[in-house]
Amino acid sequence: MDECCSSATHAARKHRNIFIRLWKKAYRWGCRWNERRKAANTLARMSSAQLKDIGLSRDDVKRDHSRT
Repeated sequence: MDECCSSATHAARKHRNIFIRLWKKAYRWGCRWNERRKAANTLARMSSAQLKDIGLSRDDVKRDHSRT
């Protein structure tokens, strides 16, 4: 294999690796966002007594829910 072909192959791998890393990063971000959204929805459905049992208030839930 000559020098030109090996550098072209290396460049193609590098571009593919960048795409894969970006896709994985976006996928992980989406998964984390979805988990936070589900947790916020679960907390929003809890009664004030249930929230008190776990050491939260309705204001805590509203403040955290506004971040998602």
